[in-house]
Amino acid sequence: MPHDLKRIIVSRTDRIGDVVLSLPVFASLKECFQESQLIALVSGYTSDVVASFPDIDTVITSEADDSVWETARKLRAIRADAILFLFPRFRLATAAFIAGVPIRVGTAYRWYSFLFNRKVREHRKDSIKSEAEYNLSLASAIGCTGKTLSTRLRIDEKGLNRAREFMSRHGLGKFVVLHPGSGGSATDWSTDNFRKLCAEIIANTDFNVVVTGSTQEESLCAEVASGLQRCLNAAGKFSLLEFIAFLSMADVFVSNSTGPIHLAAAVGTPVVGIYPNNKPMTPARWAPISDRKVILTPADGSDDLNGVSVSQVLNSISTLLPVSAR
Repeated sequence: MPHDLKRIIVSRTDRIGDVVLSLPVFASLKECFQESQLIALVSGYTSDVVASFPDIDTVITSEADDSVWETARKLRAIRADAILFLFPRFRLATAAFIAGVPIRVGTAYRWYSFLFNRKVREHRKDSIKSEAEYNLSLASAIGCTGKTLSTRLRIDEKGLNRAREFMSRHGLGKFVVLHPGSGGSATDWSTDNFRKLCAEIIANTDFNVVVTGSTQEESLCAEVASGLQRCLNAAGKFSLLEFIAFLSMADVFVSNSTGPIHLAAAVGTPVVGIYPNNKPMTPARWAPISDRKVILTPADGSDDLNGVSVSQVLNSISTLLPVSAR
């Protein structure tokens, strides 16, 4: 496999958590092909995430309703030597074929895998390893066998200033972030459990609590925070870059299996994740990359997240706090 690939596209056009778990591919490729230009092909929704990763040189976007021909023109203009499909889609694979990208890497078991001329024979549905490791398997198809699991994001300066202003305006000092929604990407711990956890944190520590979510999750976050002192509903208050900066200032982040837990881990914030046991959502595949995490699942092996107690989560938060803050 040649090591003089000048331009390499890595395609991952799905959601935030998936994209964060794709970042180790860029870190490994940068080690293997130090002079190559690394290009991220993502949806516009996640473009700020990949633009915050230091090993990515260029970001291009593609949406589900873009035509094959429009996408092919965009890819042809880049004149890439290789494209890696971490999240294969027929439209994108066809566009790369039409654009004449010489090396096209994808998995071997899709009906349109004939469009790939470098195939990786691996079934992700088995969920026996991390999504990041599955992604790295595709990099090996162009001769890069690195296993660098870096996802560390740069903090946007304007976003950081906005986060600091928000903290100052609301009198936030030390704070824990609770993120009760998942946008339908996972099984959720109940709203009632998040509310009880919020009350316990306030009653037993001197930490403030900030409940975060999208604009569409504002009522959910209000249900968690309503009537509780030192608990602030911040749903829909931040742009993505501001949210990443805000998470970097939190003492601990708690959520279901959802994109923001990966963002929090990627800025070095300790995280507590509440996950089901089933294979499509197992933490073996979807846990964030971090040395400062606690992942909780129902002890009976089920997917009923009521099997994770408020006291378990509270104790997990305590283990992640500095000794002086407990």
